[in-house]
Amino acid sequence: MSKIFELVSTLTRSLSARLLMIFVLGTMVYGYAARYAFSLFQDTDYLRQIVGAHIALHTDYILGDIGSPPDIARAEAIVAKIPVDIRIVGPDLDWSSSPHFYPLENIPFGPLHLLEVGEASRSELESWAKQLESVAFARYHEHLIVRLEDQGYQIVFASPRIDEMPDPDYSTFFFYLAGATVLFLCYLAVRWVFRPIKWMQVGAARIGAGDLDYRIPTRRHDELGDLAREFNTMAGDVQRMLDAKQQLMLAISHELRSPLTRSKVSVEFIEDEAVRNSILEDIEEMERLTADLLESEALNTRHAVLRREPVDLAAFVQQVVQEDFAGQVERINLRCADIPEAQLDVKRMRLLLRNLIENALRYNPDDADPVAVTISARDERILIRIQDHGPGIPPEHIEHVTEPFYRADPARARATGGFGLGLYLCKRIVEVHGGVMHISSPSGQGTIVDINMPCNDA
Repeated sequence: MSKIFELVSTLTRSLSARLLMIFVLGTMVYGYAARYAFSLFQDTDYLRQIVGAHIALHTDYILGDIGSPPDIARAEAIVAKIPVDIRIVGPDLDWSSSPHFYPLENIPFGPLHLLEVGEASRSELESWAKQLESVAFARYHEHLIVRLEDQGYQIVFASPRIDEMPDPDYSTFFFYLAGATVLFLCYLAVRWVFRPIKWMQVGAARIGAGDLDYRIPTRRHDELGDLAREFNTMAGDVQRMLDAKQQLMLAISHELRSPLTRSKVSVEFIEDEAVRNSILEDIEEMERLTADLLESEALNTRHAVLRREPVDLAAFVQQVVQEDFAGQVERINLRCADIPEAQLDVKRMRLLLRNLIENALRYNPDDADPVAVTISARDERILIRIQDHGPGIPPEHIEHVTEPFYRADPARARATGGFGLGLYLCKRIVEVHGGVMHISSPSGQGTIVDINMPCNDA
């Protein structure tokens, strides 16, 4: 059932399906309008007069050929010439050209509806209308049957012959088949016309996901083809701008390293220890920022290389906590399940864990429960959850906190989290490992970071 709902949802959102529906509705409206117009023409006395006069004339011809009273020899001659069966019933006669002729009492005779006229028109049609009063029609067992009455005799014609069943009428089936075929061909044509829109949808998704080398096919030479080419031009411009930005960041970061190193050496000659330590602290922060910038740009390239190696993740996480947070171990509640050996980049995983745990400790109140770090595995995937019990992140900032240089607190203070590269780096490390990182902040539960990544290189 869900697949049916999904199909209906897809069709209702499909531009091709909507255009096809417009075509179908337009065709139906035209068909009903044509049918209504024909019914109006069919209901005119002019048409009745033409058809009625011809039927009356042919009735006279037939009665004249058979004779009055009916002559069986003449009836047999008619049957020999044309593919009909005749039955004649009268006061002294009951003859049939076929022994299997249908009982007349079973045949639902009636007037031809086309020739029904009102009293106002009957006087004008008197010349042939009286003749038609003796003519009745019926369709019985796929045979067309006409009954003529003359001087107490009933002369009944059946076409085709009673012993000859007409061929099956597939006209209705072929009519609907042709209609369905036309609609299907129209659907294919509409899909072909709007195929570039699907290409652009796929292109927008891939380029938005970071695949800036992807280009939309431009095989069409129409307005949509021109739009696809403009889209590719825009993607190329965006790629060049991002490449230029990346090169600029790398150049700035590299150029900052040398003066920072020289500054550290020079600061060592300052005699005032408090001033020297303060300056060294600022320089070290600038060095960390420079290192983060270099690392973020390295991870942001399309050719980011991971140095994977076998890792016992449970032991590795315990090592990170013991070495990098030696003075705050009591503020961390570490829970590690039985985890299979994983292929990971140790250096970057250490950076990931250190940044996330450091953030959690920064915002976790001293009197609150310890920061919860949970490591588990399921279906060959690593699950990492880090939860603090702090004030949380406002909902309007959640989706932006992993953007580079974004801060929920605009103050770039060391005490409140630095320059906003930490979570961005964490997200990139998870993504280059083939995983996803999700941040949530339920009311009253602090901030929760969930990581899901494969144990091995996919």
